[in-house]
Amino acid sequence: MYCPKCRTQYIENIKECSDCQVPLVEELPEETPLEKIKWVALIPLAGEVYAEMVEEILQKMDIPNFTKSDWATSAFNISSANLVGAKVTIFVPEENRDEAAQLIEELLGNK
Repeated sequence: MYCPKCRTQYIENIKECSDCQVPLVEELPEETPLEKIKWVALIPLAGEVYAEMVEEILQKMDIPNFTKSDWATSAFNISSANLVGAKVTIFVPEENRDEAAQLIEELLGNK
């Protein structure tokens, strides 16, 4: 038995994941390889601090993601929190776009 959320394996008699509180399954679904995921960009964020906040919440929601800083920040290895006008873009799988975009709106008060 496996938890479909955290992927922990359990013995046969256990029916629910003690961490995630979800019903266990007999087999885990096969994960999509990263190179086959269609990644989409969310709205650019003003600096790494906001991006890190959003990333942390996306990870807790089991939404795969990665960030990309703008050219100046990347090329000169400057913390974008210190560079006026710097932007960081978060990418998520296309099927998670709406959920992630709503999260950002709620988090940053852009409703």
